Parts: sequence; C-alpha cells; structure tokens
Amino acid sequence: MLLFIAAILFIVACNKIEKLGNIDADGWEPNLAFALANTNITTQDLLENYGEDTEIIVEPDNQLTLVYKSEGYSQEGEELFQLIPDVNFPMNDTVFKLPYPLPVGVRIDYIVAKSGDIKITTANTHNVSIGVNFSIPESTLNGDIFSKYWEVPGILLPFENTFPLEGYVLRPEDDSITFMYDARILSNDSTVLAAFIVDFIEPQFTYAEGFLGNGYFDIPRDTIEVDFFRYFNNDGSVFFEEPRMIITVRNSFGFPVRAEFSTLNAVTRDGAEIPFNSTQLDQGADFNYPALNEVGQEKTTVFVIDKDNSNIENIIGQPIVMFDYEARMNINPDNDTTIIGFVTDSSDFYLDAEVELPLYGKVNGFTVYDTLDLNLADYKKIKEVEFKLVTDNGFPADVEVQVYFTDDNYNVIDQLMDPVENILSAAPVGPDGRVLEKRTKETFIPVNRDRFTNIKDNATKIIIEAVSFTLDGGQTSVRIYEDYNMDIKLGLIADVDPDAE
Repeated sequence: MLLFIAAILFIVACNKIEKLGNIDADGWEPNLAFALANTNITTQDLLENYGEDTEIIVEPDNQLTLVYKSEGYSQEGEELFQLIPDVNFPMNDTVFKLPYPLPVGVRIDYIVAKSGDIKITTANTHNVSIGVNFSIPESTLNGDIFSKYWEVPGILLPFENTFPLEGYVLRPEDDSITFMYDARILSNDSTVLAAFIVDFIEPQFTYAEGFLGNGYFDIPRDTIEVDFFRYFNNDGSVFFEEPRMIITVRNSFGFPVRAEFSTLNAVTRDGAEIPFNSTQLDQGADFNYPALNEVGQEKTTVFVIDKDNSNIENIIGQPIVMFDYEARMNINPDNDTTIIGFVTDSSDFYLDAEVELPLYGKVNGFTVYDTLDLNLADYKKIKEVEFKLVTDNGFPADVEVQVYFTDDNYNVIDQLMDPVENILSAAPVGPDGRVLEKRTKETFIPVNRDRFTNIKDNATKIIIEAVSFTLDGGQTSVRIYEDYNMDIKLGLIADVDPDAE
C-alpha cells in the first residue's frame, strides 16, 4: 500500500518542480494562468519508480504482490558423492581384495561408471615373455566381467596398459572388490608370479544405488533483501494482512532429505535480529524425493510460511531490510537402512526462498520523504503564485503532504502549506474490497510575494513529507489492484511584475 502512496507523492512533486522550472517569465502578463500538468497515473507508472530489487506479480484477481527473492542454492550429485575410489595400490599376489573406501554407514549395491580409466602396470622379473590374464569379478560390462589379456616381454622395464571404465558396473562384495591375475611363461605355459600396480584415474559415476548413509551437507548462509522499508521513515505504522515466506525445493536425489535451519532471523534497518519462528520449519522440513522407479524425475516441495504457522505477521511492519538464514541438509535423517536410494551424475538439489507481501493491509500515519534540488533565481518578474491541484483518486488512501524549502544545510526557509494539506482523498470501496468510484479533491496553495521572494532568494532544496492513511484513518485494510489509477491536474496562477528586472 505504501508503495503507491509514496510514488504518487513523488510523481506529483516532481511534476510541480520540473514544470515550474520550464516557465519562461520574459513573455508573461500579470495574472496569467498556466496548466502545468494533466496526467493519468496508473499502477504501472507507480511501479516504475520503486526499488529495482523488487519483483511485482499480478495475482489472478489482478491484486498486486511485492516479491523479494534469495539467491538460491544448488547441490549436484557429482559434487556431493565420490563413489568410485580414486586409488593406487600394489598387487603382489594372484588374488587381492581391496576394501571399498566408502564413508561409514554407506552401503553400495552397485555403481555404473561414467568415465575414467584403470591403468595396470606390470613388472616382469623373468627373462622371458609372459602372458597375463587380469580380471575384476565384481566389475561387468553388458554382463561380462572385466577380463583382459596382454603379453609382457622379458625385460625389466615396466609395461603399462590402460582400459576405459565407461559403462562398467561395479558391485562391491562384502565392501570390497577383488582383483585377480594369472601369469604364464609363453614358451612353456608354466605359472609364474609378477608384480602389478593398479591405478584408478579420475573415475566418475553416472548412477549409484544402495543406502547412501546418514550425514549432512551445508547450505551456505543466504539472505532475502527486502527493499520496502529502506525507502521509508520510521514514523507511523504499516500492517500487511497476508505476508508469507515461500520455500521451494526441487530434488532429484533418490533418498530422504530433511532441512534443519540453524539460523532464521529477520534483520531490521538498525541491525537488530528478530528470530523467525515457524511450526513448518522448527522441527526440520522433509522434502519429496523420487522413488527407484522414478530415476531422472524431479520432485518439488513447497512450504508456505504465513501468519497461521509462524510469527511473520508480527515481524512484517517493523523496518525489516532482510531475512537471514542458514541450513544444513540431513541425508536419510531417520537412518533407515532398509530405504534403497539412488543418485545420478545429473541429480541435483535446489532450494530458494522468497518473501511475498500482497498489497493488502492498512497504513496509519506512515511517513515518507523525498528531497529535490530547487533553483528559482531566474524568475525575477514573478510576484506571487497560486497552485491549484485537482486529483481524481482511484486508490483507497488519503495522503497529507507538506513541502519544506531549505538551504544547502537543510535549514527550513519556508513551508508550502499551513496547515498540512490532504491532497489525495481516499476512494470508497465496496464489500468486495474494490474501489467503487474515484474521489475528487481540489487543493489551492497560494504563495504571496514576500514568501515567493524569500524562497526564490534563499532556498536551494525542497523536502517533501507525506503522511498516509488507509480508510477510516488507517484502521481499515485495503487491497491494491493492477487496474487502479488516478487523474492529476496541476495549474498555476502567477502575478507578474513586467517592470521587474
């Protein structure tokens, strides 16, 4: 609601000063009238003058909502899990069981390799050529186990072979993988021993299935910047009827995840932190996830934090400039090892949060200010002026305005209205909350010769102060819709001394 009140005032004020600044006094006759502005101001005009970090959405019923978003956070499967060991080990016997190096509590049923190589270096200590059969029983490609044959000449130099891992399925048995070889002298087929070094080079997975453990990954601290109260003074009060925070999670990891928020505060303009409490989040928030028969799908979870399940109603209305939050994601939070989960190289987790302020609420004496530069020194022939402002207001709010003329140090030279004028009269609304008809208001603002001369000679700045009220003196909440508008006509009657220099 205040967005519109402030923007209306600023548009009117800017039109006054800018139009007055364009008047050519040389051609004037005494007591001439001028139309300075005749314009229709729509909600779109008002929105263009608001904070650049604010998104405005139009609801299906044309009501308007301010939206403030976080940067969002994402976590990809390849970043979260390293499931194929990047190891290098010697093998001095014909059978070697390599313990599969997984985190405690993780059980892998099988893994499909996406890329990488296995390099096997052979040292032949015999002076004759040998043939080697090398196999990994727990690794298969299209159902065939990893089995390779090569021949090594009878020299002492190491002999290297590299084989791609892409497409191979690894099925660790008893949390280990078996490596086997059979080496024979080519000339007589007798069995011999050889030495091997096995090296996995940059292995990556494309799919893994099993119980992927119970642990955490952190979501870095993030904020939701709220521009609304940065532009307004602390005077008066504002109340939003339907504030809400929306937390949206998109998840294609195939296992349970629970968010646990370690920090969730609203931060005021002076730096004070107000704890943000919600029954939706206080005990952790569980997210939807795809089942084993839904690999590749993404599940969305939306949490709506509103006045019914949180203290957000008490927070919004104070000069909040941001919401500050930090969380960690608990994988398999109940540690149920019977849950068979999965992860793919394209699995990801994305969380974002936003604060939505539907423009439905009430304002009581809420004050806004703006400052403009002023230069009237060239208008020596003007003796006195009178402004006439006619507003046909289609918004359900009153606005009282005062304009102060000051010097460079903001010392007040004069004030335009005495007493403060109500330049916008609230339009009445019907039972459905919509404006019934525009409300017309005429305002006359005279400035006599002595005052005008004093302002012209001494004032360099103008401060505009507006105090706003919704219906019934700020006691009734109103809604703002996209099709609301107002007409503004601003005229000036000037008494000019043609002999003045």
